Amino acid sequence: MGKLARAMNARTIGSTVAVALAAGACVSVFAFLLARYGPAGDSWSFRGNGALAAYTLVPALVAGGWTALVLRYRGRDDWLRWGLGALAVGLVLDVLDAALLPVAGTSIDMALGGPLLIALALWAFVAPVLAWTAVKAGSSGRTAAGASSAAAVLWLIGIIVGLVLVGFVIPAGS
Repeated sequence: MGKLARAMNARTIGSTVAVALAAGACVSVFAFLLARYGPAGDSWSFRGNGALAAYTLVPALVAGGWTALVLRYRGRDDWLRWGLGALAVGLVLDVLDAALLPVAGTSIDMALGGPLLIALALWAFVAPVLAWTAVKAGSSGRTAAGASSAAAVLWLIGIIVGLVLVGFVIPAGS
């Protein structure tokens, strides 16, 4: 492996960890703000324990990051656009789930909330698999398989570490 390829792999891993830590930290900050100042209605609230809804952002982030990393490995120039697209689909599922209770009421939330959360969790795995199988490989520089695999694992670990570290400093439930 040449010097340029090693530098590209190191840059991929380093930027993956940095963005993952920031993403996890943002989820914790969002949970903190939601617990304190989130919206509330007659029979529902995103304050207090309702702030747990913020953590459903994690599967959307995983889907986006893993999709981007798969396509970066496959040499696609538009890997970031596809990753952001996968993230956007996850965010739509998140928003739909969060809106069910305040907009549609308890019975609709009970009927559709679980399936939406299952779809969101599955999306974290389906999106990168679709990127691998359905999107044509590109011709630009590829990251090495080992570096891409490491980056994918570090993406998930980085999100969790960022989430936990900020959660210790400003816990959502305090």
